[in-house]
This record gives sequence, C-alpha cells and structure tokens, in this order.
Amino acid sequence: MPLPLMIVYRVLGVLFLALAAAALWEKYRTVRGGTLLPARILGCRKADRTSPRGGAGGYRYVVEVYVDGERLECETNDAFWFCHDAQKGKSIRVWYRPGRPLLERHNPGTELMAAFMALAGIGLLLIR
Repeated sequence: MPLPLMIVYRVLGVLFLALAAAALWEKYRTVRGGTLLPARILGCRKADRTSPRGGAGGYRYVVEVYVDGERLECETNDAFWFCHDAQKGKSIRVWYRPGRPLLERHNPGTELMAAFMALAGIGLLLIR
C-alpha cells in the first residue's frame, strides 16, 4: 500500500479514537453527579428559541420532571432533525443535575456511537 495512503489511514484512525474518547468524556461530564429521574414529554420545541447560541438548530423535548416535590419544565439536550410532537405524554428517564440548563436523556446512543467510532479507528489503524 502506498505510504501517503497509509498515513491518511493512521491519522483518521487516531482521529476516530480521539472523537470516541471526547464523546464519552462529554457524556460523563454531563451526567456526573446527576440524578436519574422519570420525566414526561410535554412537547417538542425548536432549539434556536431557547439556546444562547444563535445558530442552534434542531428540536428538543420539553419535559416535566419532579425534583424534591417541585415540578420543573426543562428541555433535553437532544437535537432532532424534525419535530417529534407525536411523543407527547411518553415517559422517559433523564439525568437531572442542579444548575444545568438542559437535561440529558438516558439512552445508550452516545456509548454506541463512541464504540462504533473506536472500532472504525482501530480498523483503520490495523490496515496494512
């Protein structure tokens, strides 16, 4: 195999491994010290209305969660391509951490994505 192509594969492999580690670190940082609570979906809202970043796109769930007997309406940190209003009333589990503006939905998506990126990175590093 040509040397320049091997270098590209190695760089991509290391990049995928670094991205997998960064995704897992961000997930850990988000849920560390949080409490897993049940929540009910109230609707779906465009993220640019509530995000401090001007170019934020996608949709987020607005959920109802009870913390120490107090009812809170919060948004999840999802970024859906289209509105999921059909999910209204559905129960989900979220990670709640006081002081955070958004909730993390409890799902294995980040871990699966990181595992796929790590496998792709290892695969690229093993190409001979």
